[in-house]
Amino acid sequence: MPQNLALTRLWRIARYERTAPCHGAGKPAPQPRQVNVDPLSLPSRRPVSILRILATIPVWLFTLANSLGQPLPPQPPETIRVMVYNVYNFMPLSAPQIKTPESRDTVAEIIHRGKADIVVLAEMGGDKAVEELRELLRQKGTDYPFATVVHAYDRTRNLAVLAMLPPAQTKHDENSSYNLKDQRIRVRRGFAHCVFKWRNGYILHLLGAHLKSKHFDRLGQTDMRRYEARLLRYRFNDIIGEDPEANVLIVGDMNDTPDSSPISTLCGRRYKQERQLFDLRPLDQHSMVWTHLWDTADSYTRIDYALVSYPLLPEISLEATFIPSFADWYIASDHRPIIVTLTPHETPLQPDRLSQFHRNFRTPTPPPSSLHEGRVIGTRKVRR
Repeated sequence: MPQNLALTRLWRIARYERTAPCHGAGKPAPQPRQVNVDPLSLPSRRPVSILRILATIPVWLFTLANSLGQPLPPQPPETIRVMVYNVYNFMPLSAPQIKTPESRDTVAEIIHRGKADIVVLAEMGGDKAVEELRELLRQKGTDYPFATVVHAYDRTRNLAVLAMLPPAQTKHDENSSYNLKDQRIRVRRGFAHCVFKWRNGYILHLLGAHLKSKHFDRLGQTDMRRYEARLLRYRFNDIIGEDPEANVLIVGDMNDTPDSSPISTLCGRRYKQERQLFDLRPLDQHSMVWTHLWDTADSYTRIDYALVSYPLLPEISLEATFIPSFADWYIASDHRPIIVTLTPHETPLQPDRLSQFHRNFRTPTPPPSSLHEGRVIGTRKVRR
């Protein structure tokens, strides 16, 4: 018998006993029909109601409970400094060494003097190398409590992120791949992705990349780099697709020049301004922009970038976004670091900010006109 039906019959029996009329003397009252019901088979009201309550608890309560183990940091500081740096084969001491002890120490010294809150590193030799670098930094008085490594297809040279404060989320992409010449190719170094949050509601998506180098590959190194740039662009599209006002900073060694197809693909120059990535184009103290020296060809190029989403533009301090000039930079690496400074507070976009960009890359301040006096272009002097 169904449980609901058993309860209904019990209720009817009890009601009948209370309202049954009196019978004459000597006439026994009719006995109600006996219903054998196992008390254990009756539904329990209390457990059912508790289960229903538990089933209606919103998901955000569980998210809040999980976040209690890693509380949000206090109100953000006035500025945040982010350094991106290719440290050139910083391998663990247990592996064969390309760098000298002086080179390793100079890498740590440059990071120490950079005084960055967050550091995105390329060409780190895995977790052991990251720990050795952190120890060198501690000896110099700089401690990064948080460190994470991207373990992608390339097990020798990894991306890593050091930070003074832990991110709210790490969502590294270690398995993305693409089809090229009938082969499935994985992104060699993957993409780092850390989400930093502050109690004032400000959220920063930090993405780090180290795209395919220009070393020969039978599949075509340019095509491989273009596909990797496209996948990084797709990741950016997913972020702004979920939140069009997302603050996204993409940094790293892209291994190509600003006029190349991979960089154009990544920046999305064919999109509207709101969906483009803006090239901050940092300068050094001499207004030079190069970040890499290929000494074999005496070639100075800009292949390291800091790209920001449209909503993040107002928070960027262009004056404090630069290439630091260290006299011993070449002892440490063939790359120079980039420092980006931002204010982690939502700020409205001022009209003059976009005037500092041509298309989607920052235009440098023109030199004084006196520097052009007597300058010769070809066989003619410049026109005034």
